[in-house]
Amino acid sequence: MIKLIQENLDRQSKAVLLLSMLLQEEFSLLMNKDPQGVTRVELVIQELMRQIAAERMSLRNFVQRIDPSAVRLGQVLPAIADDQREKIEKILARIDEYEQKCGVQATKNHQLAQALLDQSSSMLDFLHREITPKEQNVYSARGRYSNPSPQATLINGRL
Repeated sequence: MIKLIQENLDRQSKAVLLLSMLLQEEFSLLMNKDPQGVTRVELVIQELMRQIAAERMSLRNFVQRIDPSAVRLGQVLPAIADDQREKIEKILARIDEYEQKCGVQATKNHQLAQALLDQSSSMLDFLHREITPKEQNVYSARGRYSNPSPQATLINGRL
């Protein structure tokens, strides 16, 4: 059972490292303004997150097989032999380090994506203001030139 836990943690460690690399790739695609590339990487990230969550649920099941009352791995670590516990603690420290890197990179990606969104929205607002006619003396929706001032009746009429 301990070997299964170690293998599960090792898979999680590799998955979180891969997540870190994917987040860096997403950042570079955001910098290059490649929306299709960002979308592809984002879908891969979401699938990887799903797999990491499944691995964590599997780990919880392994922990509960060792001690049915335990919810977290830390609750059963004291019951594990010293050499195996040290290996598990090293893997957990590595996972934590990778997760910290992922958190920082995800924050950078979010800030960059938000800045690009704000920039695009500002540009669209500017373009919309520029193409909107300043004067109302323009063609109407029917294609006719609308004349806002009525013709003077005194000048048009007979004397």
